[in-house]
Amino acid sequence: MKKVQTTCPYCGTGCNINLFVENGRIVKAEPTKNHPVNDGELCLKGWYGWEYVHSPDRLKKPLIRKKNGKFSKDGELVESTWEEALELITSKIKEIKEKYGADALMGFSSARCTNEDNYVFQKFFRVAIGTNNIDHCARL
Repeated sequence: MKKVQTTCPYCGTGCNINLFVENGRIVKAEPTKNHPVNDGELCLKGWYGWEYVHSPDRLKKPLIRKKNGKFSKDGELVESTWEEALELITSKIKEIKEKYGADALMGFSSARCTNEDNYVFQKFFRVAIGTNNIDHCARL
């Protein structure tokens, strides 16, 4: 069994965790002893929250609602390429900003991102989009 030391993905705290991998699959997790952030402790999510990694229901490609081959809120979800998904997102952000102004947009970040990722996210919304309408779910 291979031991992989990494940072727990559940919040921005930065707890260190050891994942034990067998046949390419995570089989258990333990806190890293004597780590300066979590000193050998983990919350329940850190201990047991890794099972989603191997879930057959996990999305692996972007999905876009389409009707007759074009984006439609009434359409069916179909797999798309990352390029198509990102182009659609970019065009919709530009369209909303031009029509209603930057404050018509908001961003909601995740506690499962690193602090650095959340920093870049809020910076993007404040500088590139031009709004302070940002929030997160990191209520620790």
